[in-house]
Amino acid sequence: MAHPIHFSLDGEEETTQEHQLTPNFIISEFGKKDPSTNYLIQLKGNGQEKINYQGKGEEPIRIHEHIRFQIISTGPTPVSDVTVTGLEAFVMGLRAQGYQPEIIDAGNRRLAFNYVVETGIHKGKSFKLGFDIPPDFPLTPPAGPHVNAILHQAGQSGAHPKANVSDSNFGSEWQYWSRPFPDWGPSKKTVATYMAHIFRLWDSQ
Repeated sequence: MAHPIHFSLDGEEETTQEHQLTPNFIISEFGKKDPSTNYLIQLKGNGQEKINYQGKGEEPIRIHEHIRFQIISTGPTPVSDVTVTGLEAFVMGLRAQGYQPEIIDAGNRRLAFNYVVETGIHKGKSFKLGFDIPPDFPLTPPAGPHVNAILHQAGQSGAHPKANVSDSNFGSEWQYWSRPFPDWGPSKKTVATYMAHIFRLWDSQ
């Protein structure tokens, strides 16, 4: 009798008795997402090493105990499909991802929620993230996160992770990271896609 194998997908524990699964099967059956607009990565070690399965959706992966995967969204979505916009759309998307957002200032479309870092040097730590949500989201994404921690000196030049960090209007214990989503236009305009961007920001700290 086969024993269950435990693995994680987007931070959630999953179980299978199969010793081999394809990326597309993991995305569709466990992630409940469309493999044509998503691809899979495997996280190794402390999360700084990754195996990318983009374009390899039907190649079997050997599944072992505690192997970790992340689904990355890509691809366009028709604007005509958008029915909810702005703060409400972002809140709904976060809740669908398992987060519990708190609306800080409804008039300025401002929210915050707890975020546990999955990879990189801050792996396992919990930070509160805040966002100013554009009124036309998902057409326009947030320009970057507000972080309830002082991790970098403000005003530094250069590149991520230290550049373009400034004081935050969320409060004195917050910092604002100006990290616009690259190429949002052709992307699948969802909260899941945007949170994959946030995942990458923490992964590269």
